[in-house]
Amino acid sequence: MTRQLSNSSMGAAPDASHPDRGAATGSALHDILQVAQRRYRMPALPANAEDAAATGGEAALAFAIEAARQALVHGATPDPALRDAFAQALAELIRRAMAVEGGDPVFQAQVLHARDAQVQAWVKLGALAAADERSLRSAVDAFAHPGKLHAMPEGPQRRELETLHALAVSGDWHALASTASSLDPQQAADLQEGLRRLMAQPALQRQQQAQSLRLAEPVRRYLELRARRAPEAGSAAALDQGRVSAREGDLAEHAAANALGRVAEFLHRRSGVAHRVARSLRTPRQLTGGGAERAKEEWDAAIVKEAGAGAQALVLLAEVKAAPAAATTDLPRLLRGLAQLSSVDAHAVQEFKSADGPLRLRGDSLQALQPVQGALPAQVIYLSTAPAEARVALLGAAARARLMAEAASLRFAAEIEAGRKPSPAALATVWEDLRHEPRLRQVLEQFDNARRAREAMLHPDDLLLALRAIDRSP
Repeated sequence: MTRQLSNSSMGAAPDASHPDRGAATGSALHDILQVAQRRYRMPALPANAEDAAATGGEAALAFAIEAARQALVHGATPDPALRDAFAQALAELIRRAMAVEGGDPVFQAQVLHARDAQVQAWVKLGALAAADERSLRSAVDAFAHPGKLHAMPEGPQRRELETLHALAVSGDWHALASTASSLDPQQAADLQEGLRRLMAQPALQRQQQAQSLRLAEPVRRYLELRARRAPEAGSAAALDQGRVSAREGDLAEHAAANALGRVAEFLHRRSGVAHRVARSLRTPRQLTGGGAERAKEEWDAAIVKEAGAGAQALVLLAEVKAAPAAATTDLPRLLRGLAQLSSVDAHAVQEFKSADGPLRLRGDSLQALQPVQGALPAQVIYLSTAPAEARVALLGAAARARLMAEAASLRFAAEIEAGRKPSPAALATVWEDLRHEPRLRQVLEQFDNARRAREAMLHPDDLLLALRAIDRSP
């Protein structure tokens, strides 16, 4: 499907003194985007329910979900056979995830969490751990920080307080509580008050409980399952993983900026109007209404052109993603953000901050960003440097995880874990909720979102190849 560009969608109206300039920019950019290869496009779904059922697994789920979405769009009721196909495919997905060999350890940990009270308690305490640990270390520092102990004479009391501080640093809360409760009560008044406050802290009781729970067999099993898929937060492996991701993101942004810079130079030559790249544009607060719920408010990069009177017109808006799949979950936020940008008066000029200095963007070029029936304007693109996947999943990882996290799915999995053979009919409630519950809306729209986002996604190299092809044309 070709996404058409109009001259107005390329920015402000042409300069009165150069009536062809706006048209030149719009036409040249239209040609580049139309010629550019779309290597990340979404493959088609199976042609019909029979083919989907024969394919099985995630393809069958994706087909049923998209059929349900289209039925709702047209005010129709989905074929009841789709419900059964959906339940059967979801049951198959859960059975594979629960397999001892080759299963999904993260999902198995989720099932364990759903059914075990000790794991639930440990996870709840874990959510408070960082704040609790900061609070406890601050309480110990108030009277036992090494800097405060310099003035204290050498002796048993000083050594006890040094030990107490070391235990707080290491996070051994049981030993810390035991040591604190055994300290000499005949200490100075400020030390007695500090100890009293430390021992009275609910955080100390919570972290002792968490330390004990971590030794419980279900919690140890839960942590072991989690560690199979992802390193523990704060671990060396997690930090290494974070550094690799950050480096990949930096490389993608650099490649995107380079390609957009070349496009801006070409548009400048073709139109005679100065074009440039601006990075990290931030939506002005007056357009967000105090911050619309989950709307994108910072934009990775844009091409703008000079529009006279110290103002610029927005020509192209680009978001950079390290992986194509990330655009699927990003698209709804992006569309809400575009709706904010396009809500301006066409004759107004909006002040934007960016990493490359302030911008004054004309309202008509922002109005042209208005999505029409959920479709991205052609001048809004995603860029990624990731290699094209050998096989694009028809059911995205986020949608799959959300379906499997439903209460009925977790109960179904727990039955399998207990050695029973539950009927797929137990998953029919997930089908009903999928069609009506807001929490599953992104799952319902996942294939359509993936199709639209990937249609708008380019590799910077493909953008440059298209640019060279257009530049050589007469």
